[in-house]
Amino acid sequence: MNEHPAQILIAIPKGEVRTSVIAVIEAAPSHEVSLVYSLQELESAVCCSTPDVVVMSEEILETMALREAVRRIAAFAPVVVLASVESQQELVGLVVSGGVDVVTLSANYSAVAAAFVERRLNSPQIHSREFGSAWNADLSCDFAEILRHEINNPLTGILGNAELLLSQLRGTLPPSSVQRLETVVDLAVRLREKVRCLAADSTARESTVDSVSR
Repeated sequence: MNEHPAQILIAIPKGEVRTSVIAVIEAAPSHEVSLVYSLQELESAVCCSTPDVVVMSEEILETMALREAVRRIAAFAPVVVLASVESQQELVGLVVSGGVDVVTLSANYSAVAAAFVERRLNSPQIHSREFGSAWNADLSCDFAEILRHEINNPLTGILGNAELLLSQLRGTLPPSSVQRLETVVDLAVRLREKVRCLAADSTARESTVDSVSR
């Protein structure tokens, strides 16, 4: 077992479901439970604190698709998802990869969720923190695509707007403001090139892994 208390992050809206799940999980003396109340808070928390297990409900989602939201969170920690029977099909690929467990909101859902949490905590991957192992294969294959679309595309927008402001306002802005805009452009260009390199490296590694696996 871990020497330190297990860190369980729970992302479930207020209500009977959250109360029930927390009561069962907190019953274990070696667990420390943290709560978040939105998908944005959840994404921030997993990046900063790296919990041992995340327990989340599909009700925490806003406009994002269930599979996409779970895939993002599962890149940082194993996830136990409380979802309807109808939503389970979206998560089949992630469940098969081993990084996600799904609990339907039926009888004894709290006990089942707690059992999945315990299983995750007792797995060798939790103790070694090897979240990039086989169970995460489905997630790693999307890393280059995430870099290109979810980072590079907004970055390109930032760069384009900064360059547009420079071209339109260079003669009217104070020199200090022009310098700040130029700094934004320079940093955006550097970051864009870094993202491209990382995406290329990730694609190359994935190709190597695919070749070896064959």
